[in-house]
Amino acid sequence: ISDDECHFISFSYAFTQISSGLIIAGITTDQHMSLIMGRQLDTMVGNRRIYVFALFAMWAVAALVSSIHLIFGESEIFYPGSWCFIGVSSEDFGSSASALVYSLTGILTLIYTVSLHLYIMCRSHRDPELCGHLVDTDRITGYYDIHVNIFLMTSVTFYVLCWGPFLVDILLRSVNVVSSCTGRLELWLVRLVDFKSNLNPWLYVILRKENLRRIVRKFRSCRAGNIQDGEGDGENDRLVSDTHM
Repeated sequence: ISDDECHFISFSYAFTQISSGLIIAGITTDQHMSLIMGRQLDTMVGNRRIYVFALFAMWAVAALVSSIHLIFGESEIFYPGSWCFIGVSSEDFGSSASALVYSLTGILTLIYTVSLHLYIMCRSHRDPELCGHLVDTDRITGYYDIHVNIFLMTSVTFYVLCWGPFLVDILLRSVNVVSSCTGRLELWLVRLVDFKSNLNPWLYVILRKENLRRIVRKFRSCRAGNIQDGEGDGENDRLVSDTHM
């Protein structure tokens, strides 16, 4: 692998990871924006300019984070010599700083996204009106459809499980907590990150809107049936008592 090829591989790999994490964080923020900032932001929903600007801003941040080591540091060929990434084993300050920025950006993105989901879940548990919005499967428009929230939470969970270990490893190597760098561990961790990409089509199929609607409606019908049965028994008891009277 030539130096130019190594630079391109390391940049593209870091760029795709950072941009994917930022996009999921952006979608989560957009999903719950009116809940966080207030209902007055509902007029901004559907504004294409805002979405385009946010998307380009995410790409710009991902490109900046991924290109630091190309300017101030260096790329490194990892075991078994078939892929490249930021030179975490190099003693060069630029490479260490680039690896640190990359890992912290990814970790903070994951923490922000998970925290936002936990915040919404806690609020929905305490607020019946908000919980009604989140499980309203009959709404054609709106940003609180249950299938979107379930899909986002599932995607974030797998992102944390698949991308998180690689970020922690790069962070530890950038601050010299782990000195040895044979590349075998990174090979396993980078394959775990790739596993998330292979898993996405299965998530799209399993977490389809139609499938989740069936599950939610079945659950609702069961609850409604229990409530109606209870009300029916009470009504019958009242009628029986009236006839006896």
